[in-house]
Amino acid sequence: MKSTINALGVLLLLVCNHALGQACKSEFKCHSVENKRAAKTTVADLAEDKYDIRHVKFDLSVSNTSTHLEGSVSTTAKVTGSSFNTYVFELIPDFTIDSVVISGISLPFTTAGVVRTVTLPATLPVGSVFTAQVYYIGTPPNSALYYDSGINCIADPTWGNMVTFTHGESYYANQWWPCKQSLRDKIDSVDMWLTIPDTLKAGSNGLLKAVTPIDATHNRYEWKERYPIDYYLISFSVANYMDYSYYMHFTGSPDSMLVQNYIYNNPAVLTAYKDVIDSTGMMIDYFSTLFGRYPFWKEKYGHCLAPEGGGMEHQTMTTLGFFDTWLTSHELSHQWFGDNVTCGSWADICVNEGFASYCADLFADHFWSHATALSNIKYSENYVSNLPGGFLFVDDTTDQARIFDGRLSYSKGEALAHMLRFLINDDAVYFQILQNYQSQFRGGNATIEDLKNVTIAATGLTVNSMNLDTFFNQWAYLEGYPKYVLRWHQIGTDVWIRLDQTTSVPASVPLFRTPIEVKLHAATGDTVVRFFNDLPIQIYHTTWDRTVISPSLDPNAGLIYKLLGTIHDVTLGVNNAVVESAIKISPNPATTEWTISNVARDSKLILTDMSGRRLWQGVGDNNATAVPATHLAAGMYMLQVKSDAGSASYKLIKE
Repeated sequence: MKSTINALGVLLLLVCNHALGQACKSEFKCHSVENKRAAKTTVADLAEDKYDIRHVKFDLSVSNTSTHLEGSVSTTAKVTGSSFNTYVFELIPDFTIDSVVISGISLPFTTAGVVRTVTLPATLPVGSVFTAQVYYIGTPPNSALYYDSGINCIADPTWGNMVTFTHGESYYANQWWPCKQSLRDKIDSVDMWLTIPDTLKAGSNGLLKAVTPIDATHNRYEWKERYPIDYYLISFSVANYMDYSYYMHFTGSPDSMLVQNYIYNNPAVLTAYKDVIDSTGMMIDYFSTLFGRYPFWKEKYGHCLAPEGGGMEHQTMTTLGFFDTWLTSHELSHQWFGDNVTCGSWADICVNEGFASYCADLFADHFWSHATALSNIKYSENYVSNLPGGFLFVDDTTDQARIFDGRLSYSKGEALAHMLRFLINDDAVYFQILQNYQSQFRGGNATIEDLKNVTIAATGLTVNSMNLDTFFNQWAYLEGYPKYVLRWHQIGTDVWIRLDQTTSVPASVPLFRTPIEVKLHAATGDTVVRFFNDLPIQIYHTTWDRTVISPSLDPNAGLIYKLLGTIHDVTLGVNNAVVESAIKISPNPATTEWTISNVARDSKLILTDMSGRRLWQGVGDNNATAVPATHLAAGMYMLQVKSDAGSASYKLIKE
C-alpha cells in the first residue's frame, strides 16, 4: 500500500523512539558490526581481471522453503586483457553446472573446486564483448548463521516467517551465483528475474518492472538495476511479504522517490515497525542535504525483512533484521558510503563502515539532541581506547574478523570521521568535502588515500596547524592514541594549562599532533578553549575573569585519548620553565604590532586565531621580536611560544 507521511508526526515519533535507539545501540554494535564477514584481497584467479563486466542477468527459480536454486546467470563483459582464451568465474561445487554457453556455443568447463574455467575455441581480442550464460542447479548449505553463507533459508526468530535471502559480503557471492568477486569491477547494470510461488514476493535491487504469471501457481518478479553495482551488493529476498510503500520528497525540489518496504505479511509487524519505516524518508532527505542527493533516487530505497540479526546495505534495498532508528540510519547511509562509493579494497573498509557509523551520530544530532550524538561518539572513542593498539587500515585482509572488527573498522573509523570534522572546525567545509568525495568517486571506488586527497584539495595540506599527511598517517596507518595528564592553575585572571602526553603504542606513534579543547568550569558558567598539542609537555596560557573550579578535557569528543589524571598544580605560572625568563608582551592590546621580549634564542613563535588557524610564525631571539597586527581584524588571538624546555600560550588582543 502507499501512504503519505506527515513530517511533524514522524518527527515526534523519532523523539519517542530515542529511548529504544539508545537501548539498541550496544546490541546493534554486536550484531551489525561483529557479524559482518570478509575474506581476501583480490580475485580468486588473476584471469578474472582480464574482463570487465557490463551486465548480468539472473533467471532463477527459488522458494522460501530451502536454499535450492536453479536457472541461469548471463554475464556480458568486455575483454580487457591480452591472451583471453579462457573465461574464469567462481561458483562453489555444491552447484551442478549443466552447461556454459558463450556467444551461442556450448563450451567445456572444469567441474572441481570453486574457480571454474571455460576453454574458449579461439582467443578473443582486447575490446571484444562476449556473453557467458551459466546454467546451474543445486542446494547449497544452509547456515544457522546468516553471515557464514551466501544464501540462507531461515525462520525469523521473532515473527516465525520463513525467508530465503542472500548475503554476498564480502566473498560469499560465489555461494549462490557464478560470479567475479572484484571490488574494482562494478557491474554497469543488472536484471534479476526470480520465479517464485505466487503466495510470495521477491525483493531485489533497482525497480520492479513486472510481475509475470508463469503458470497457475508461480509468478516471475522482474527487477532492473541501472546504476553501477558491486558484486556483493546484489541480492534477493523471498518470503510471504506485504508491500508497504510511500513516496518521499526532497527538500527544495518537486522530485519524489519511492520508499519500498517488503515486510512480513502480518499486521503485527507493520504495527511494530511503522514509525521507523515512516521516518526513513526524512532520513533520506536529511542525508541528501549533507552528502548530496540520494545517489539512486531515480530508482528507490527500501528494505526487505529477513532474519539477518542486523542489516546489510544491499543497493537500493537493504536487507534488515529489524527496524531500529540507529540500525536503519546506519544502513541507509551506506547507500552513499559503501554503495555509491565503495571501498577500493577490504583494507580500506573504514570508508564504508566508519562513515556509516558516524552517519548514525549525525542523524541523532539532527533529530534527537547534540548531547545524544556526543554521548555516542564518546562511547565509540572509549571503546577504541579500551585496548592500546590496532590499525584502522586493515593490516591482515585474510582475517575475516579483523576486516570487520567492531572496535577498529567501525568505531575507530567513526572517530576518524568526527576527528576530521573537529580538525577542520568548519562544517560548511567539512560537508563540502564529503559531497566532493561522493561526486568525484560516484559509481566507483575510493580509499583512505582518496579521502585524504579530496580533503587536501579543499583545505590545503595544512589545516589549523595540522598537516593532513600526519593526521591520516597517525590515525589510519599507525597504532594507538595519546594519553594525558591534565594540570592546571589560576592566578587572578591568568589560567595555566599543562598537558603531559604519552602514547599507548610509543613504538608506532611516540607523539600525537592534534588540536584539543579544554573546558573550564566555574560556578557562574563554563568556557571552552582550543589548543594545538604537538609536544610531550606543553603549557598553555589563557585568561578568564571567573574562578575556575576545575577543567575537563575534550568536551566535544574530538579525540580518541585516555585521561590518566587531572591535577591542580599550584606551581604552574610560577615555575614554568618556558617562561622563567619573564617573557613580556607589549603593548597588549595592540593596534599595529606586539613586541615580545625575553624570548630564548631559536624559540618558535606561532600566532593563531581562536580556532587554531595559523596566521603568522617566527623565531625568537634574546632581544625583542615584533609580531605584526596591522592586517588583523580586531579581536583575540593566541601566541604560542615553543622551545626545547616546553611551550606556553598567551592571549593577545588586537584593537
